[in-house]
Amino acid sequence: MKAIQVHQFADSTAIQLQEVASAQPKTNQVVVRVRAAGVNPADWYVVNGVFQIPPALPFTPGFEAAGEITAVGAHTHLQPRTRVLITLPYLSGGTANFGAFAEQILVPAQNVVPIPDSIDFAIAAAIPVMYGTAYIALKHRARVQVGETLLVTGATGATGSAAIQVGKHLGARVIAVTGGAEKVQRVRELGADEAIDYKQEDVVSRIKELTQGKGINVAFETVGGDLFEATVQSMATEGRLLPIGMASGIVPELSMIRVLAGNFAIVGTDFAYYTVHHLDLVCQGLTEILSWHQDGIFKDLMVKTMPLEQAAEAITQAHQGAGAKIILTT
Repeated sequence: MKAIQVHQFADSTAIQLQEVASAQPKTNQVVVRVRAAGVNPADWYVVNGVFQIPPALPFTPGFEAAGEITAVGAHTHLQPRTRVLITLPYLSGGTANFGAFAEQILVPAQNVVPIPDSIDFAIAAAIPVMYGTAYIALKHRARVQVGETLLVTGATGATGSAAIQVGKHLGARVIAVTGGAEKVQRVRELGADEAIDYKQEDVVSRIKELTQGKGINVAFETVGGDLFEATVQSMATEGRLLPIGMASGIVPELSMIRVLAGNFAIVGTDFAYYTVHHLDLVCQGLTEILSWHQDGIFKDLMVKTMPLEQAAEAITQAHQGAGAKIILTT
């Protein structure tokens, strides 16, 4: 079978599509025929060797996929032909195992979640990282309450779009920050109660106006740079600021005196950590998200499909901000 292989840490142009041996499942393992795999900005960091959970070389990248089980090991509760999504990484021998960018993947049975026939593989493959991150951050880490005000920056990005929808489902009033009239329209379609165009409006002043000076209860901050600073200035007393990403490329610095004086909390959320150390919680969340999707709660995802052999270009586009969620198909 064919798989993307990384033999040295370098930019995504160094990765190769190669023929590799198919693996046989051992106890509590399954083999999945991958039909679709999600591409994330973090994949760029993995192949460049700067991800927080480093894999051992050589390896196949990819955090998430969807497909059909083709073989199962002993003591496995799943059956062949079951449609599943896969969430990665998992630890083995002290190193991280990824592997979604392949025609087949061998994974622990606990890393797969059955999906209904009504959900397309490309949609299922897009769910784990973007919706899983939003779910863990908002429901588990920040414990968003009905009636609270949620700020989402980078709101038309993958995780930002998911955060709008998860936040609304949890009962929050959502203020989305994005840039440009088309993107403002998009976040409103996703369910945002208010939209701020940072290219045309002063973010801090607009938040103050929209919250009657009370500030933000929960912030899902994906951009860093100036928008992180605007978010800090806008936090309410006992608010929770979730630093999810730094899409601007600018890693923010924050004096703890400002946190102390502002009486708000910085709440870190690393989805990859949860897949390794709290997998039961992740799978519980993904099962709940799938049920929400079946109930029609979420808007259709904007996905862009590319063939597996274009993985290098897909990783580059995801890192640069592709707009739509990129899905590799096999």
